[in-house]
Amino acid sequence: MESPAEVLMRALEGRRLGGYSLLPRDLKPGRTGRETYFHLFLLRDGGISSNPVVEGLFFAGRGDYIRPWLEFRYRPDVAFSGGAHADLEGEGLTAALFSVLGELIPPGGSMMAIYGAEEHPLFRETERGLKRGFPPPATPLGRYLWNAGLRWFKDWYFPEGWLEGNMKLQATRPLDDAIRAERERGIREELRAFIAVMEGRTLETWEEDALSRAREVLSGLV
Repeated sequence: MESPAEVLMRALEGRRLGGYSLLPRDLKPGRTGRETYFHLFLLRDGGISSNPVVEGLFFAGRGDYIRPWLEFRYRPDVAFSGGAHADLEGEGLTAALFSVLGELIPPGGSMMAIYGAEEHPLFRETERGLKRGFPPPATPLGRYLWNAGLRWFKDWYFPEGWLEGNMKLQATRPLDDAIRAERERGIREELRAFIAVMEGRTLETWEEDALSRAREVLSGLV
């Protein structure tokens, strides 16, 4: 059986992301033998980003009963030597990154993306929308998780017992087609209700963006 570090390296090392390659580093054991902490750097023109684009904890699963999961902090802005910078969100590469990370997650597994108190507009707008009760796929972060094939959401805005760490949005990949269809029916109704309410209001720009996301997700479900 592969170790969590081996699974992660096989899935991520050298993967292309636009003009960048992914470079996992700083792997170290987690609380159990099936966990590994890691940093994910960008490699461009032989230079490595000075800070990681992802800081994560990957659990590789245990048998058929405990499915793999990934909890991570995404930092779209990274610096390179010489003062160069990259913003994956601005370059339209966030969806591709989430897709690559999502390959670590089989049916029944989850991705948990940290969003609370993060500076980038991607997370500020996500937090604002979730606090307003927007459907997760209508938020920037939720839409990326949706596009990666995950369908059930839980907003850890107030960790139970203060033991679960940061505010994060959890999304789970359906176990089978029947569960996928059930989850999508629920999201369909949630999005329709959201759209009906929002269409009757004068909206700020960020709310208009959320409405647009909701319509796009819904159009793919009809």
